[in-house]
Amino acid sequence: MERRDPLPTRQGKRINNNLNKRKKITRIILAIPLIGIAILLTITAYILGTTVSTWKELDIDKLENIQQSSFIYDFKDEKVINIHGVENRIKVPLSDIPKHVQDAFIATEDIRFYKHPGFDIKRLASSLWQNIKARAYVQGGGTITQQVVRNAFLSQKKVMSRKIQEIYLAYQLEKKYTKEQILETYLNLIYFGKGTYGVEAASNRYFGKSIKEVSVAEGAMLAGIIKNPGRYSPLIDMESSMKRKDLVIDLMVKNGYLSQEEGEKAKKESIELVETPPDNLVHSFFIDMVLEEASNILNVKEETLFTNGYKIYTTLDKDLQEFCENIFHNTDFFPKSPVTGESCQGALVVLNSKTGEVRALLGGREDDKPIRKAFNRATQSRRQPGSVIKPLVVYAPAIESFGYNPTTFVEDAPFTIDNYSPSNYGGKFRGWVTLREAVAASINIPAVKVLHDIGIDNGVSFAKKLGIPFADEDNSLSIALGGFHYGISPIELARAYAVLADGGKYKDYTSIRRIEDPNGVIIYEFNPQKAQYISEESAFIMNNILKSTVEWEGGTAKRLKSLGIPLAAKTGTVQLPNTKEFKGISGTKDAWIAVYNPEYVLTIWLGFDETNSKNYLPSNAVGGSYPAEIAKEVMGYLYANRPSPDFEKPVNVLEVELDGKALNERHLTLLASPLTPKDQVVLEYFKRNNAPRQKTDYWVIPDTPKDFEISLSEDGLPTISFVPPQYFAVYSIYKSTDNGQAIPIHHTQAGNQGKIQWTDALAYPGGTYSYFAVASHPEIIIDGEPVQSSPTPTITVTIPGKPQTTSENEDSFSQESQSQQDDNQEHQEKQVDDDNKISIQIP
Repeated sequence: MERRDPLPTRQGKRINNNLNKRKKITRIILAIPLIGIAILLTITAYILGTTVSTWKELDIDKLENIQQSSFIYDFKDEKVINIHGVENRIKVPLSDIPKHVQDAFIATEDIRFYKHPGFDIKRLASSLWQNIKARAYVQGGGTITQQVVRNAFLSQKKVMSRKIQEIYLAYQLEKKYTKEQILETYLNLIYFGKGTYGVEAASNRYFGKSIKEVSVAEGAMLAGIIKNPGRYSPLIDMESSMKRKDLVIDLMVKNGYLSQEEGEKAKKESIELVETPPDNLVHSFFIDMVLEEASNILNVKEETLFTNGYKIYTTLDKDLQEFCENIFHNTDFFPKSPVTGESCQGALVVLNSKTGEVRALLGGREDDKPIRKAFNRATQSRRQPGSVIKPLVVYAPAIESFGYNPTTFVEDAPFTIDNYSPSNYGGKFRGWVTLREAVAASINIPAVKVLHDIGIDNGVSFAKKLGIPFADEDNSLSIALGGFHYGISPIELARAYAVLADGGKYKDYTSIRRIEDPNGVIIYEFNPQKAQYISEESAFIMNNILKSTVEWEGGTAKRLKSLGIPLAAKTGTVQLPNTKEFKGISGTKDAWIAVYNPEYVLTIWLGFDETNSKNYLPSNAVGGSYPAEIAKEVMGYLYANRPSPDFEKPVNVLEVELDGKALNERHLTLLASPLTPKDQVVLEYFKRNNAPRQKTDYWVIPDTPKDFEISLSEDGLPTISFVPPQYFAVYSIYKSTDNGQAIPIHHTQAGNQGKIQWTDALAYPGGTYSYFAVASHPEIIIDGEPVQSSPTPTITVTIPGKPQTTSENEDSFSQESQSQQDDNQEHQEKQVDDDNKISIQIP
């Protein structure tokens, strides 16, 4: 009998069904990876078949030439700022990145970095499973190598084709580069938020220091940021950033990069953040000039400077620049419009006199935050210069080529030529003035007269050599007073005065000393080309004249005198236009000053960008006021703790002692004598071939009166005559009787008259008298006595007629003596030498 299994019960059926379901689920679960792999292989095959021909090859140049921030350094080679484009990146070698920083990134981003060939199979499978579960491409499973490829060559779009291409290129990259090279590239490439790329730039941004100096905790924080900079940046969410940092430290401990103890210590470490402002706006006016100059030097667009990793070594004195910026932030130094109360604008330039290097530059007063490419009044604005231009267009060429010297006299009097009638500030005229006086007091009419004498074309061509720009319309005598069609910029004015400061040598200005490429190779170096455009003798004399502007009480830059340092200076003031708009308004338009010594040239301009009836400078805003006060601050800062250099006298310049009396009263340039009093000696400088040769005719021992004679008048009285040798001397006639006592009986000063005659009305008939004459100096006193000439020969005469009695003679002589004492301030006794007597009997 055939045996049959018992029919299953309801419960047994249920158990069997469950077992079957489990087996089916297991089979499905086991099949999913296979299906996934099959799908992946199918998709990969499809992608390879349809898109591989469009894939880019590995572009090594693109990888090696990633954007890099450029650096700008000051004149001491200290970093000022780094400039960058979209990507703020500072490349550093792997050797500069601490091992604990490298470990933090490897532990977090790619623990098998040193083992895989560019892609990690295990991570790829894991990410595939996550993508299948999410039914979307949500995880890439990228290694460090893949991230390098993705950031350097591919888009960030999450599609399968891009992922496959990424794996392919990563594999290629591993064949060309070592692991160390790839890791270095990665750490310089990754994004940390806020436009910051690479660990060096990130360390500077978040911690204010180089990556070399970061601690374990700081390195872990950097490694934690890159997963999501918008979330984990400590500047955005410190709490999330700290949690992420601790997670990175845990991963470092887990993977053996840190011990448990080191990990706990790192977690407890405090982290100080330094949120640095965008530093490409620091010293913006100076930096703008640097970038423009670098662009021209390298012949590249300015944007290229931000991305090519250049090292630009500038001429900037950072401390001086900051000092000047603080002045420009102080409204007390800037006059306000009398109408609106608005403070005026300004510009400032400080050049090194010897090299032309710009040490500080301000193109305006920034009321708000600085901006790049702001209007730079120091380099881009040209204004009428006023009197500050006089030495460059008028006086320096006159000294250089036309024989003028500091004591050349020019008449300051009303003057009209070709319908042009210049006027002086204040409407005053001084008569005859020296060139030095005209410059120091900034008198207008002498400047116009000198330019007329030397010729407008000569003045213009001379100033052009110094870099002064002229328009075709600048062809009239008004240019002597700064009447330019367009004007001049502060930096052009500084360049011109630097020629004088450097002994007549011209060189262009610069803000850049050298430029290096990212590898430190010098690709440009400034080498000033100097040309001797003015003789050193003329330059020295012009400089010395301009020192009087500071040192003289009447000098327009006398505010600088209190500094107690040798400085040359010239001020300039431009009056408001003589137009209907400004009728009845008292004020000025532009105020200038140029101050310099052998080391620095400083130029300052103050005014409004647009001068109108609402905005103009008050009448007290002249070159010698507000600009001079700013100059005083700057020069005082530069020489607060060291002496200021003075101009060295060239060999062919002579320091000459002049007769001040002749200079001031007679307008003559005469050499002083040994008898010239110290307070009458004027020191002056001359070129050797143009020095005065004629000595003073005043401070000398007077000459003996010439042609001394005695004749009888119609009344029978003795008439004494002689020719005075000098105009200035006081001539005294002495008379004596037989006893030999001589007394002065008459004094006279020759002045400009010719032969002197005097009749002795107290000579009596029958009397015998002796006469002689002596010349005395009215001012030279030695040992309490006036200096006198030798006496003339004594002439003795006997008056015709009956002699008076002895007592009568004595009484008359006594009366005559007393009369002379009353009439003359000086009464001297003189013993007549017998050898010097001439006896004459008058019939």
